[in-house]
Amino acid sequence: MGYLGLQITFGIESASLSRLYQTFGAGVDDLAFLWLAGPVAGLVVQPLVGRWSDFTWTRWGRRRPWIMGSGAMAVGALVGIAYAPSLAWAIAMVWLLEVAMNALNAPYRALVGDTMPLHQQGRGFAMQTVFIGLGAFLGAMTPKLLSLAGVANISAAAATPESIRIAFLLAAGCLALSVGGTVLSIREHGREDYARFGIAVAERARKRVLLAARVRSSLAMLAPFRRIAAMQFFAWAALYLFWVYATPIVAMGVFGASSVQDPRYGAGADWVGVMFATYNGVAGLFAFVLPRLFDRYGVTAVHAGALMVGGAGFAGVAVAGAPAMLIACAGLIGIAYASLISAPFVLASTLVARSEAGTAIGLMNVFIVAPQLVMGFAAGAVIGWLSPGSPDNALLMAGLLCVVAAIICAGSPRASTP
Repeated sequence: MGYLGLQITFGIESASLSRLYQTFGAGVDDLAFLWLAGPVAGLVVQPLVGRWSDFTWTRWGRRRPWIMGSGAMAVGALVGIAYAPSLAWAIAMVWLLEVAMNALNAPYRALVGDTMPLHQQGRGFAMQTVFIGLGAFLGAMTPKLLSLAGVANISAAAATPESIRIAFLLAAGCLALSVGGTVLSIREHGREDYARFGIAVAERARKRVLLAARVRSSLAMLAPFRRIAAMQFFAWAALYLFWVYATPIVAMGVFGASSVQDPRYGAGADWVGVMFATYNGVAGLFAFVLPRLFDRYGVTAVHAGALMVGGAGFAGVAVAGAPAMLIACAGLIGIAYASLISAPFVLASTLVARSEAGTAIGLMNVFIVAPQLVMGFAAGAVIGWLSPGSPDNALLMAGLLCVVAAIICAGSPRASTP
């Protein structure tokens, strides 16, 4: 329930953010930098809140206080975005939203380990993944569905289009319901319960010693992760470019919009939401097939092939001449995305002992966030140099980056599903 609301919010935000910024006058060359809120918050907030919640013991539980507080913050930020009067206000509210959503994500993940017995945790995380995909699909489709219902999808002045305003308000409502449902339905265990179960709990007295040991362990693990880090860098850089530049490229290139106030811009931006819903839906379906492909052909071969397919999808969006082709390209990107959020973790698990899995996951998060930070600072200047005032080359670059990731993956040692 929690992830459904969280991902509906993420789906609406990812499909609407570039459009929102451009509505208030942001230039195409500024978009990559303005999208930095997500990766920065993911790198800083999520691990901190996850760790702080480990040491939180209250009458309301360990995770629920963090879920309630960050959930309220996220709902407030969504309402603030819906009624943003200026670009500066919109940027501030998006940063607040990203901080709150990353603060929500960590305790939601931890609840599975806290409340479910070990033999059920695999199913628990699988159910989270199902609702992550479903929520992202519904969120990305929301602006298009509102437009089909007759809600205005373009604004004549520098103000949020009505369909986007309603979409963010719907996200606020869904998130409030999902957070409330989680808080009311989950029973968390206290210290006495853990003692009865024979499970040790984290103590602050050993905090510094444990942190130092984890830092040393992480540094020692970097060497065997070099190829995975390089592969992840190019693949996530490509995906970041797609998130940032899909809206202006589709609205202006495929639909022929001349400005943000052009009605064709609204139609193109809505279609980007359909594309985002498509790639998330395809990723969810393809995820059921991946384990069998991993077993039969090996993880590296399958992931390399999926990345090559994704590269074709990114480049295809850049040269697409019709909406139907955009949907086909989004499907190819979905295949790459499904592999991207599973195969690297399988490869990483073959490099570390089971006892170090948590540290490995932390490193993998860095490999995901770092390329987005680099693209956020550098992509605007590079795209502006290649094609001033136009993002046309951004997705061609994304396709090339994804192909480079595929080549790096193909050169990795073979791995099958552990």
